[in-house]
Amino acid sequence: MGSKSVSSDFLFALSKDKLATFLNDFPDGVVFSDMSGNILFSNKEFENIFGYSSDEVRGKSLETVIPSELQEKYREGFDKLVHGNASVVTGRQIESQGLHKDGSSVPIEMSHHLIKEADNHLSFSLIRNMSQQVKLQDKLYQQTITDPLTGLFNRRYFDERIKQEFHRSSRYQRLFSVMIIDIDGFKQANDLFGHSFGDEMLVRATSIFREVLRDGDTVYRYGGDEFAMILPETAKEGALDLSERLLTTFAKSCCVKEKRISLTLSVGIASHPEDSNNEFDLIRAADRRMYQSKENGGNLVTAYNLRESGESDDDAFILLLTKLILLVEKNRNWQSKEGVSHSQEIRALGVDIGRKLGLSVDRLHLYEQAAMLHDIGTIHIPMAIFNKKEKLTKQEVKEIQRHTEVGEEILSLLDADHNRDLSELKKIVSQHHEWVDGNGYPRGLKGDEILIEAKILAVTDAYSAMKAARSYRPALTTKEIVIELNQMSGKQFAPEVVDVLLDLVNHNGI
Repeated sequence: MGSKSVSSDFLFALSKDKLATFLNDFPDGVVFSDMSGNILFSNKEFENIFGYSSDEVRGKSLETVIPSELQEKYREGFDKLVHGNASVVTGRQIESQGLHKDGSSVPIEMSHHLIKEADNHLSFSLIRNMSQQVKLQDKLYQQTITDPLTGLFNRRYFDERIKQEFHRSSRYQRLFSVMIIDIDGFKQANDLFGHSFGDEMLVRATSIFREVLRDGDTVYRYGGDEFAMILPETAKEGALDLSERLLTTFAKSCCVKEKRISLTLSVGIASHPEDSNNEFDLIRAADRRMYQSKENGGNLVTAYNLRESGESDDDAFILLLTKLILLVEKNRNWQSKEGVSHSQEIRALGVDIGRKLGLSVDRLHLYEQAAMLHDIGTIHIPMAIFNKKEKLTKQEVKEIQRHTEVGEEILSLLDADHNRDLSELKKIVSQHHEWVDGNGYPRGLKGDEILIEAKILAVTDAYSAMKAARSYRPALTTKEIVIELNQMSGKQFAPEVVDVLLDLVNHNGI
């Protein structure tokens, strides 16, 4: 039997009800609109995607389900569609975001089409819910960046995150540290007791890392028995504290007495901006220091190059003073809510200002040392003065001001007479309360008599202090700080330094 042919008359004779039934069974969202973009009809799948029934959106613009930030782009595309000359216009499919009735975002794929017949014009849109495809893509991406054994992110994702951290650090003037970690004795244990035992140790190590890390810190399986950590808002001293806890906890937890196995860690630390201003050199520094720890017997943390870690008595003394002032600032609560001390904050901020002013690498390093040591002379000041809420007496003010001279005396213990850098370091510390107009202390220096590093230190020191609450006043707002800096520019502060700092405040919101 031959099938009957279907005439075109039958197609146009279809009732609205049958057409609506067909469209409501259609797997994609379908919307018919007039030439102004107002909805005439929407099908059941449209309601499934966006939560709006056909009655709720009839007469409204399709922009109802378009996020506000994408509406202008949608209007431009719709205008191009309706003002064309072709009788049938098909728009390309575009991936976008839709807006559900409950305010949530829905990933969609959308295409717009236009039919013109004499004076009759009709626009219709096809909309596909891409939620399942997006979930699948996310799942596949997670698999590519996750280590299947430990569940940690892998080296690929570490490389992505370190770039993001550098971008964030540059934008907001934040310091951070990285750690490269190797398990001492792992290869021998793996060879002796097999891969299953090795896998067990890697999973146990992962549990320890997660236990020790703080909120915001992240750990990665770097490869084999190596791991990496990113510690945001953490200076080298904070990374050292964490790594020491890590070594102690790990040694206790990875001692398998029945197998006579005692695994330990070799750790290398590098910090931005102290050690490097790009991810490649920062990772290389941490990696190199990890190998130094390993070469020195393991179960060790290395955070400085050999020269930095005490090649001379002067280097060792500077490191000792740095640790001392950090303890003092911690005791005085001179820390941000992220645990960054006053000295650490102005070190990071001043380095960025120094770069913009064209300071050499050597002078930037000198500034970093001075920033960490600028308040060392305050160790002689009683806590009662710092905590006093009433106005200070003239004698108390004089005692506070004497800290620059005390700091200079402490640094005089260094061999500054035979080392130009140490001599410059002492000058910077002693000059950071001199004013460019000559009204500062202790010597009343002015203008070019003051080293540029001391001028940077003066501005960053004041900026950090104004941001923080003190016993005698609350923290100043950004607006109040900007007013104060502008008023004292050319008097207390060097205008060129103030200008750079205010530019950072305006653009980066530090």
